[in-house]
Amino acid sequence: MSALQRAAELSTHVAGDDELTEYTNSLRNGILEAYSGIFQGFKSSAKTQLLIPYAPHILQFLDGIYMEKDMDDVVMKTAIGVLGDLADTLGSHAGSLIQQSLSSKDFLNECLSSEDLMIKESAEWAKLAISRAISV
Repeated sequence: MSALQRAAELSTHVAGDDELTEYTNSLRNGILEAYSGIFQGFKSSAKTQLLIPYAPHILQFLDGIYMEKDMDDVVMKTAIGVLGDLADTLGSHAGSLIQQSLSSKDFLNECLSSEDLMIKESAEWAKLAISRAISV
């Protein structure tokens, strides 16, 4: 998790040409897929509490990606999936953090209105997971 945190920090606030943007999106997608795999692996574990300290940073990473507005559709789909995985795995521990997030609501709404069916489906699932996490 610490290595992912450092990689996430390096992948934000990167400005450059199209080639650098493509590389940055590829890096971000890899980081997001790793987070997703970790959340899914811990979901049914008694050790999910070990992930709680990393939740604020993950939300900050998602906020940064969203605010930079240079993510491609693949990153958008993976990012909204991670938001849902976070809510699904950590439940109420994530619910309050998501509500305090700078852009989670806007990001979710943007994904829900996407013309890309895969992004929209991931966003619908994330919305359900977030609703459950907030209501617990």
